[in-house]
Amino acid sequence: MYKTPPNLVQLLNSYLDDRKFVVRIGNSSSESKTMKAGIPQGGKISPVLYSIYVNDIPTTHKTLLGMYADDTTILARNKNPKYTAAAINQHLQKLDNWFVKWKIALNVSKTEAVYFAKGEKKHKPVIKIKNKIIPWSQQAKYLGIILDNKLTWQSHISSIKTKFRNVTRKLYPLIARDSDMKRKYKILIYTAILRPIIAYGCPIWGSAAKSNINKLEVLENNIIRQICKAGWYMRNEDIRKAIKLPSLKDFIKKISVNFYNNIENIDNEAIQQIDKYTPNIKSKRPRKILL
Repeated sequence: MYKTPPNLVQLLNSYLDDRKFVVRIGNSSSESKTMKAGIPQGGKISPVLYSIYVNDIPTTHKTLLGMYADDTTILARNKNPKYTAAAINQHLQKLDNWFVKWKIALNVSKTEAVYFAKGEKKHKPVIKIKNKIIPWSQQAKYLGIILDNKLTWQSHISSIKTKFRNVTRKLYPLIARDSDMKRKYKILIYTAILRPIIAYGCPIWGSAAKSNINKLEVLENNIIRQICKAGWYMRNEDIRKAIKLPSLKDFIKKISVNFYNNIENIDNEAIQQIDKYTPNIKSKRPRKILL
């Protein structure tokens, strides 16, 4: 039992009790209604209150539970798919009981399962929650990163390309060759807005095949040449040196080195359970990018 000071309990109760909400669409607003559950979105202490609320979420020694806000994932591994499924189903059953206890509604239709393996498994084990079978997917999106079942990162990189091009179109009047904006500000737009679209999560997918990384380099090179009004005879390497901008590979490696150097100092149970290994040039594991 937690010995929470009564005054703090009363303070939090006054913060949450009898709160009102209104739905606004355009210039029209609904009548105010009383919130019977939940916490104020955007409230400064809402993340803390949510963490307290899910503090007793069940875990098992055969699975790894990863949580970021309300995005939750369960990981299990074993050479035998049946044991993997049994571990996940056991954990899901505990979660189902916990949901009922704390009156949490789970959207089963948004729940996905991905079987990560080198080879193709024709007969995959059944995974259920609330007596409903969770379909096996070829990929799943978690925290903005698309994880395909072979971890080739092709789908994720295709998604990056699409998002990058969409944002580039919106910024085109500012960074076009005939734009009157000074070059240093165009470069600032690229480094502050466009490059983060490419680099997000790169310590994870940065070990993708060279052919996939090259697709992103082409995107970057085209924008840099456009910003600098480069002629066809100018080399990409020379342009980068002139504007003191590292290549995409060097930038990704720098971020990854900082990430993996600091990861052991992160006080997170899920991260601490990740196997430590020495990167191998022939391996496709994430730390390969450090070589």
